[in-house]
Amino acid sequence: MYLLQLCGESDMGDVEERCSEVVEVFVVKATDVAKLLSEPPAGDEVLQRFGKIFEEEYALANHIYNWAGYMHIPRWFARKVAARLRAEGIYRRDLVVKAYRAYSALLSAGVVGEKPRTAFRRLENSLYISAQPDLYDENSETYYEFKLYPINNYARKQAEVFAWVIGKPVVLIGLREEPNGYLRVEKEVINPPEKLEININELKKLAVVEEFCKDLEVPVYQYERDYEKYLRYQYFSESLEEEDEDLHNNESPF
Repeated sequence: MYLLQLCGESDMGDVEERCSEVVEVFVVKATDVAKLLSEPPAGDEVLQRFGKIFEEEYALANHIYNWAGYMHIPRWFARKVAARLRAEGIYRRDLVVKAYRAYSALLSAGVVGEKPRTAFRRLENSLYISAQPDLYDENSETYYEFKLYPINNYARKQAEVFAWVIGKPVVLIGLREEPNGYLRVEKEVINPPEKLEININELKKLAVVEEFCKDLEVPVYQYERDYEKYLRYQYFSESLEEEDEDLHNNESPF
């Protein structure tokens, strides 16, 4: 957590001073930037909603595995996706089958990790670009962006913007359907470009206003959320220290 990294020994007053000044900035999502750089693939609304559901459920399954050491088998995952599709009134059997096969293919390719926090990078003055790849594997320090379709130019441009914002390579994953219906994983490593070749005036039309902590260059809502986590961490740490001290001062019951 960046609060702990910034504050070293956990000086509470120092943390509060880190966001002493709030400013308004303009933010554009990396996905919107990519749309200016390349035409996104055509797709109906149902497929787009299915892709979003799959992304959310896959990230959740990875989170459960990370904390509990348990990964759903593909059939269970497919049932969860089927329930989401029914709840949204877009259930189709072929989509459930695709979810099953995509889940299996991604796991087999080692595409795992947690959903990373949204990152921000200043493009100029008060104009920022935000990016949140699909997954971050802490063990291999790898960012992943996966698509349920073959890698195309739009996917590459989107991953390129992600890489520019976070300042690290992004592994782009695509899924290509074989004649037998199964999915083959495509993989490309997208390195961060030195700069983005983008029309600033067009970009500004897509920007939304957000309140930022000036020094940290992160949204106020993100700072406040992490600050609450920081306080809980501090309380937990102090409680452990008190318990250790009590045990040290008292005789062992054994």
